[in-house]
Amino acid sequence: MNFIISDKALDFLKKKNINKIFVNPDVDVKASCCGVGNFDFDISIREDEDTSRYKKVDFSGISIFYNPTLELYLEGREDMDINISAIGLGNFKKLYVENEINSIEK
Repeated sequence: MNFIISDKALDFLKKKNINKIFVNPDVDVKASCCGVGNFDFDISIREDEDTSRYKKVDFSGISIFYNPTLELYLEGREDMDINISAIGLGNFKKLYVENEINSIEK
């Protein structure tokens, strides 16, 4: 699993002086928008998050802490890219995963 942060997201993070993000599977999703087996991510920028329960990778000076259960969803696709970008206007931006991930299609 390779995390890639877009230039738009990097600019947002640098502007806000954020040097770490947390990626978790979004377990609160009631129904996937695009089909059976698709799942969403929850990306958090909270400073008070406990890093001990996460795995860590770095990308362009940003520490990405990800929930180890993501590896279960992506078993057999360890080389998959997870593209993180930002959406929104001005200071009202949010990080999201650009590419659709389906846990049952290979």
